[in-house]
Amino acid sequence: MSAESALVLEGEMTIYTAAAIRTQLQDYVTGRQHCVLDLTAVSEIDSAGLQLLLWVRRVAAEQRADFQLRSISPPVAQVLELLQLEQGLNLKTSDAARKQHES
Repeated sequence: MSAESALVLEGEMTIYTAAAIRTQLQDYVTGRQHCVLDLTAVSEIDSAGLQLLLWVRRVAAEQRADFQLRSISPPVAQVLELLQLEQGLNLKTSDAARKQHES
């Protein structure tokens, strides 16, 4: 999978940005065989943002597409770790990224 195939999301993934992000995710996931999200630049995530991640994972599964979170920011890592969703969202990060989150 090339870097160009990933959708990069930036800024907040919150109730205030959910509608715009949902549209962006819908446009991205439609008709794809591989759905890869890069959340390195996400500065904040709340339950609405988390719902969007779960929604896009479900849409990808319904299309029989691969779904993966390739890179995440420390705020996203904290939420996913707290809720034990790393495996459920098919998180693929490097050890370096995980160590950055831990420090």
